[in-house]
Amino acid sequence: QRCGRRRRMAGLAWKWPRTRLPVGASALGVFVLCWLYVFPVYRLPDEKEIVQGVLLQQGKAWRRNHTAVALFRKLLEECCDPGQLFAMTKLNSPMGKNLWFDGEFLYSFTIDNATYSLFPQATPFQLPLKKCSVVGNGGILKKSGCGKQIDQADFVMRCNLPPLTSEYSKDVGLKTQLVTANPSIIQKR
Repeated sequence: QRCGRRRRMAGLAWKWPRTRLPVGASALGVFVLCWLYVFPVYRLPDEKEIVQGVLLQQGKAWRRNHTAVALFRKLLEECCDPGQLFAMTKLNSPMGKNLWFDGEFLYSFTIDNATYSLFPQATPFQLPLKKCSVVGNGGILKKSGCGKQIDQADFVMRCNLPPLTSEYSKDVGLKTQLVTANPSIIQKR
């Protein structure tokens, strides 16, 4: 009898391998997952809730912090030459230069002839710039009607190759001086 029982247990162990957690811990884990499914603790807010939250935090009127602006400009000027190094140009990014991806320590890209031909000759900034717009593509501007206000800026920078078709122009504008893109987006598009 013992021999037959061991064979049956061995057969069950083969079908259901033993876990490292005790049965009670596994049951508790399943219970917690079911509870979170039935009574979710957190849900993602929609766009309107995000905008309302930002407006509540900012108050009625936004005021420029001149001290913080001056300190930030000083820190930038001490570490680098942002006017010349902000954008890749033919002057600051020669062919053959090896570029390391930001946050990707194992990946680099060597500027070849095809890439070099895409760069402007010099920096696209025409200083001084009194009003700038930085426009992302996260969808928060959808149905905002901010297009005219964005286009009134002296310099418009857009992030991650956003769509600028007529269906979006009322909300995001059309004017563009500089477009940024992550390498993964360039590869996909």
